[in-house]
Amino acid sequence: MKERRFIKFKIKKFVYKKQLPYFFLLCGCYFILTPASAYVSIDVGKAHVRESQMAIQPLILSGPSSASALEIGSRIFKIVESNLSTSGYFKLIDQEAFLEKPGEKAFEPYPKDPNGFIWKNWKLLNTDYLVLGGYSFKDNTVYLDLYLYHIPLRRKVFQKKYTAPSSLVEKLSHKICNDIVKVLTRNQGIFLTKIVAVRNMEGSKKELFVMNWNGKNKKRLSFHRSTVLSPSWSRNGKYIAYTAFLYRKSIKRRSGSLILYNRVNKTRRIVSKKRGAHLGSDFLPDGKSILLSSFLGKGYMDIAKMSLVDGSVTPLTRGPYGSINVEPVVHPKGKNILFSSDRGGKVMIYSMNMNGKNIRPITWQGSYNSTPDYSPDGKQVVFSGRAGGRFDIFIMNADGSKLRRLTSSKKTNGKWADNESPSFSPDGRYIVFTSNQTGKYQLYIMNILNSHVTRITTDLHNYKSPKWSPFFN
Repeated sequence: MKERRFIKFKIKKFVYKKQLPYFFLLCGCYFILTPASAYVSIDVGKAHVRESQMAIQPLILSGPSSASALEIGSRIFKIVESNLSTSGYFKLIDQEAFLEKPGEKAFEPYPKDPNGFIWKNWKLLNTDYLVLGGYSFKDNTVYLDLYLYHIPLRRKVFQKKYTAPSSLVEKLSHKICNDIVKVLTRNQGIFLTKIVAVRNMEGSKKELFVMNWNGKNKKRLSFHRSTVLSPSWSRNGKYIAYTAFLYRKSIKRRSGSLILYNRVNKTRRIVSKKRGAHLGSDFLPDGKSILLSSFLGKGYMDIAKMSLVDGSVTPLTRGPYGSINVEPVVHPKGKNILFSSDRGGKVMIYSMNMNGKNIRPITWQGSYNSTPDYSPDGKQVVFSGRAGGRFDIFIMNADGSKLRRLTSSKKTNGKWADNESPSFSPDGRYIVFTSNQTGKYQLYIMNILNSHVTRITTDLHNYKSPKWSPFFN
C-alpha cells in the first residue's frame, strides 16, 4: 500500500470583490456569474501533497418535479462527484457519514439563514470543502445555483448561477468541476479536454476516434476503411494530424498519407503523400509547421519539418544508413526535439536541436524505448520502455535523469501486461496510456502524483496511440 502524503497548504490572503452579474457563452451554454457577492480567494499552495476532504451534497430540485428533472439532477451530481474524485485534488466524504441530509438545511449557513447549515456538523467530519447546490428544470433548460464553502475558515469560497439546455448537461457538469478546481487551486481543470486514439474495426482496419477525457461520448473521426496511425494535436486544439493508408491510382496500391483534420469545420486535407509518412508527428508551437517521419533517403526513415503554408520540407535527420528515426516530439517552448531511433543498435530516445544538430541519447536502459511525450512545462518526459520482457510506462527528467517506472500490472492469467503509448494531460497531472491487462488494449489514465489508475474504456476493442488534447479556448 502506498504511503499517503498529507497536506501542507497555507492561506495567503482573502480577497473580497464586488462584482456585477455578467453572461458568457461556452459550448453553446449561457452561464451566468452573479456577484458571489463577495468571494474568498484561497491559495492552496501545494494542494497536491494530499487530497483535501470534500463533501458534496446531492442537488436539490425546486419547482415542478418530474422523472426528467430528477434524472438530470442525478446525472449532474454523479458526473461532478466522479470528476472531482478522479481529479486527485479531493477525497470525497461518504454521504452515509453526513450529519445533515440533502434538503434538510438551506444553502447559506446559520445564522445568516435561520434554517442554514451548521458549520460544526461539517467540521466534525474533518471537511475541508463543502459543495451545495440546487436546481430547477423548465422548458428543457437547467437553472442551477452552486455554493462552495471552506469549512475550517467558515468562508464562502464560490457562488455561481449556471443556465444550460438539457442537451448540454454533461458539458455543464464538466464546467462546474473546472470552476471548482480553478478557484481552489488556480489551475485549469481537464474536464472539458479530449483524447484522440486509434481503434481497431472489422478485420485489420483501424479508424480514428475522439472522446471526452473520461472515455465517454466517443465519436468516430475517420472513415477511410483502412489503417489509421499516429494522431497528434495542434497546440490550439483546432487540428488533428494522422496517417491513413489511402489507395493511390498512380501506384495502384495503398500508401501512407499525412492528413490534417480540422475539428472546427470537420474537413480534412492531405498534406503529405511521401512514402512511409508518418510514424508519429508533432506540431511546432507556432502551428505553421509540423514534424513527420518519412523515407527521405534510400533505406532509412528520417524526421523532417514540413511547412503547412507552402508544403516545403526540411530534413532534420539523415540516417545513419538503414536506421529509423521516428516519433518526433517538440519541446513545449520549441527548445529541442525528442525522437525514437535504433541508430545505436537498440531503439532508444534521442534529443536534438530544432535544426537537427547535437543528436544525443537520453535513455540507455532496457531494450526498447519509444513514444516519448513532454510534460506541458517541458521538465519531464514519459515514454514506453521494454524491461523484464514487458512494456511499461516510465517517467524521467527531460535530461534523462531520475528515471522511474510508473506502471506494473498483470493480466488475469497472472502474466505481465504491456503498458504503452503515454501522453500527458495539458495540466501535467495525468497521463493516458494503453494497457492489455484485460486481454484487449484499453485506455487508462494515471494521476502521476499518487499513481492512481482509472480505466476509461470498457469495451472489446483495441485502442492504440492515445493523445490528450490541449486546453480548448
